[in-house]
Amino acid sequence: MSRVIRAALLSALLSCTALGGCISEGSDGDVSVDPIEPGLVGLDYVECMVHEELERCWNVLVPQTLDPEVEAPMVIDLHGNTLTMAEQRALSEFDEIAEDNGAIAVWPQGHGNSWNAGYCCSTAGEMGLNDTGLILEIMDRVAANHSVDEDRVYLTGWSNGCALSQKLANEHSDRFAAIACMSYYLLDDPAPQYSSIPIMEIHGLVDQIILYSNDAIHLPNLEAQEHGAVQNLMQWAEMNGCQGTLPDSNSPSEFYSVQSYTDCDNGTEVSLVTLYAADHNPYEETFDPDGPLIFIGNGGTVDTNGIAWEFLSRFSKSAPQENATRLI
Repeated sequence: MSRVIRAALLSALLSCTALGGCISEGSDGDVSVDPIEPGLVGLDYVECMVHEELERCWNVLVPQTLDPEVEAPMVIDLHGNTLTMAEQRALSEFDEIAEDNGAIAVWPQGHGNSWNAGYCCSTAGEMGLNDTGLILEIMDRVAANHSVDEDRVYLTGWSNGCALSQKLANEHSDRFAAIACMSYYLLDDPAPQYSSIPIMEIHGLVDQIILYSNDAIHLPNLEAQEHGAVQNLMQWAEMNGCQGTLPDSNSPSEFYSVQSYTDCDNGTEVSLVTLYAADHNPYEETFDPDGPLIFIGNGGTVDTNGIAWEFLSRFSKSAPQENATRLI
């Protein structure tokens, strides 16, 4: 199915659920487009439920190539502020990653096209929504319907969705094998229950929305002025018990570099991928070419979602010591 047709179908389903004509309500207040028969593959559907008295939806892709008898990894891809789940899917192209690598992919929809990921910049944050609880419940529902390897659940996302990915990793590290997200930072203090998991953040050096050097554009105080991509890397390294004051691996290439702490607790790693010429959009495709803000993407010079997946897929909760050779 072409990307245009998929996007049209998702838009139609979202419109349908918003109008209330395509969903049924159960005795517990849950809603869904259609009942999902467990164990099926070759599915691409939208499901909804009521959470905090709001209807919340998500798109699930279960590739035809999966064996329903074998547990598959699951990757959750969280959109940025003002985006929809369909726009994030088209931009990140994690549907292709899922198809090519035998993974179940999930794109949740934020309320007001936003997430409550911490102090910055969203309708969901202003409302104080429990978006971490929402994502955990979506995970449980997908796992109940499909053969998910719960030791290989991964997080990715862009901007506001990257901040939520890091918030989830911080507060619920027991549920995720690794995260690799784009263009934002952890916006909370370290959680006391945090246990080390692999972390990668990918950031454009000329990001005009979430600055590479600091986050003072959104929170003009001393803490924000001192927290950028490098500081975010070092914060996660400290949280993961990584050895050394500086990254012990630096792999530069023509268009980007990967700096990593590789000697960390629980066999984990912490990495920062710096894209030399990328703006806020680190993906290959341009976002919103006809809109007020044009994020041009990297034009195919860097396979950012491939870098993210290569990092994520090396890790499992059940066997961290068996992780493959690190990304170079």
